[in-house]
Amino acid sequence: MSYEKVLGEVLRDVRLHAGIPYENLAGIISETNLRDIEKGISVSKLSTLIALCKAFGITPSQALLVVEARLSGQALEATLAVNTKMFRKHLEQGVFDPIPPEEAARGVRGQRANFARSEALRMREAGISKAQIARELGVTVRTVERYCAKPSATDGTSSK
Repeated sequence: MSYEKVLGEVLRDVRLHAGIPYENLAGIISETNLRDIEKGISVSKLSTLIALCKAFGITPSQALLVVEARLSGQALEATLAVNTKMFRKHLEQGVFDPIPPEEAARGVRGQRANFARSEALRMREAGISKAQIARELGVTVRTVERYCAKPSATDGTSSK
C-alpha cells in the first residue's frame, strides 16, 4: 500500500475518532478534497496536513509515525521505540544540528573542501609531506598547496 493511501486512512481514522464531520473542516479544506486524501487518491499540501492535524488535536509527526507503523506491520509501540532510539542516535550524531547559512550555501562539495582543507592543514602542521597529504586526501599536490596557502575560514590566519 502507498504511503499516501495509508496517510489518508490515518487522517480519516483520527477524524472519525475525534467525531469531526467534514463540514467542520470547511475553513481548512473542501469536503471533496479531504475525501480524496482519505481515500489516497490525492495528496495533501504540507500546510493542509498541519492544519488538519491541529484540528484533530495531534501533531503531524504523530500521524506520520502511525503511517510508518502501519506500513511496517509493527505495533505502534514497537515503531515508537525504534523511532525514539534512531532519533536519539541522530541527535548524538548531530544530524539535526543547524548549519550556518554560509556553509549551507556552499553545499556538500564545499563542506568536503572545508574538511579536506582543515585536514591538510592539520597534517602539514604534523610534518607530513604535501605529496603524502595529497595521497591521503585523494587530491593533487597543487590542491594541498592551495589549502595550505589560503587563510583558514575559522581563524583568518594562513599557514605554509
